[in-house]
Amino acid sequence: MSGLSIFPNSSSISKNQIFVIEGYALSQKTVLGLNDKYSIYLKSGNKQIKLIVTELCIGQFNLTQAILKPERILELSESYTLHIDSLPKFERLHRINTLTKKYEPISFTVKNDVDTQNPRLNGNPFEIKKIFAQYGCGPSMHVVFSNPAKDQSPLLVKTTVKNLLTGHTVMYYLIPQDDQIKVGHDMCSGAFDYDESEYYEVSFTFMDSSGNSIKWNGPSIRFSKPTITNSQKEE
Repeated sequence: MSGLSIFPNSSSISKNQIFVIEGYALSQKTVLGLNDKYSIYLKSGNKQIKLIVTELCIGQFNLTQAILKPERILELSESYTLHIDSLPKFERLHRINTLTKKYEPISFTVKNDVDTQNPRLNGNPFEIKKIFAQYGCGPSMHVVFSNPAKDQSPLLVKTTVKNLLTGHTVMYYLIPQDDQIKVGHDMCSGAFDYDESEYYEVSFTFMDSSGNSIKWNGPSIRFSKPTITNSQKEE
């Protein structure tokens, strides 16, 4: 019923790296309390660098994320460990080492200089397929779009979905997977939910790990929600 996830997943970062903290279920309150109830910072020896929340995005199904930026440029070749003070007892801030199978502190090493290059767009995003799968606790449902953006660092996709029946708009940063952007939710959580409305529209802005971004300037893509009858199997 809780969990924190951290972007980037890589331990190598740039001097102007940005970070994303995402909270699931009960951990959403932790994310909303960053910079207020919970101090968050990078630490290297006796030096601390505060991480400042620049955006808060509240998903529609048990997910909330904060976009954070260091208060000053990180030092090249320096190693930093991520810290959040006064965390609730149920929270854990660590990663599993895939080699040792043990939990370790979340740490980063600055291996790249300041990154000022925007992502590149090779074509236009378009709808690939719809996925609807019924599970024990509820359905997993996504509309999958192509990801035309390329960059040297991991990407985030600022995804804005508008419900065409109610006019309600939700924005959330998604991590593309295998050149695809999955807009929706899994069985237990997700950024976007689909209600009684049949039609929606989506727009994208593509951002790299240093906050450099490029907006796709085409018209918003209109799409219908996934259902059992119009979905394809997830590969």
